[in-house]
Amino acid sequence: MLKPENIVSVNEPLDLASIGDFPVLSGVLEAWRGLCGGRAPEVIDPLDLPVKSLPYLILVDLDGTDNAVIRLAGTVACDLYGGELRGTSVHEFFGVRDARQVLDDLQEVAATETPTLTRRSYVSINGRPWSYVRLLLPVRPEGKAVTRILKALEPSRFQASSQ
Repeated sequence: MLKPENIVSVNEPLDLASIGDFPVLSGVLEAWRGLCGGRAPEVIDPLDLPVKSLPYLILVDLDGTDNAVIRLAGTVACDLYGGELRGTSVHEFFGVRDARQVLDDLQEVAATETPTLTRRSYVSINGRPWSYVRLLLPVRPEGKAVTRILKALEPSRFQASSQ
């Protein structure tokens, strides 16, 4: 089994202008933009998002700068990890270095209130190597600061990788 601490994960930032290369993520971004009116929306209703995206979504609550917890996870992530992920911390989901990298990415989206598009390869905490393209979108519950991030994965780019 691969160990996350022994593998250097790769985050490759992608230009948001290339979102058209990722049809499901493009639909999610378009729906998010329709809700935001110039700033991060307070709520994202799954009914507002493309149906094809729903299994590939994860809603994350930021808990200060040192943790984030999964609020809601689509069926793909739950199936891959063998159960409900609600309440799972990034520290339980990723190795130490990856958890910090993911937290930094989430915090950047929260601070800038700007979506990010990234190609990512890593080894999960259960020792499986993965590669995907993700879109991170800020959400501001109750109109306050951004403390929630919607993570969407492009189904056509989500695959076991050869690390």
